[in-house]
Amino acid sequence: MAKKRKKKGWVGRFVVILFFIGIIVSLSLLFRKEIVNAFRPWLEKFNLVEERKEIVLYFSDSDGEYLIGEKRKIAKRGEVIEEAKEMINELIKGPKGKLIPTLPSRTKFLGLKVNEKGVAIINFSQALTKEHPGGSSAEILTAYSIVNSLTQNFPQIKQVQILIEGKPVETIAGHLSLKKPVASNPNLIKRR
Repeated sequence: MAKKRKKKGWVGRFVVILFFIGIIVSLSLLFRKEIVNAFRPWLEKFNLVEERKEIVLYFSDSDGEYLIGEKRKIAKRGEVIEEAKEMINELIKGPKGKLIPTLPSRTKFLGLKVNEKGVAIINFSQALTKEHPGGSSAEILTAYSIVNSLTQNFPQIKQVQILIEGKPVETIAGHLSLKKPVASNPNLIKRR
């Protein structure tokens, strides 16, 4: 009889311990952000947390006339090309708020180089042109969402040359010449 009580007591304690572990895990998942922020200085000291960099991506306003900035955080890598690649992938994902995407959703980012003159040569899949909705305003906003996002976030980048499948493209939808590298156009940016 005494052995059965000991066994039941041990099982009961084990269940209680599992219950408390479950509560701790659940709370840590719910408050993960707060916990990480509280211990961030210590975690960064031992390189356990990735440092983040705030960038601004430019998407279309609801009228399709201007670009509006949306803040986003990317991994801080210390290298312009690596950070710019992550930024372009975020641009392709589209806005998180009420803004309108400027690149077709099936667009694939294929590569990026920055030459000594500060020209970013960026390569996209054919979806950028083939699935573009067309129209001069939409084309201008597509091109300048790419150009302004790169040049405004990375001062080393002065101009952008857009390629499709590794080849220079004359235009995305027939209205804006992209034969030469394009410089930023801050006049298209609408401040909120």
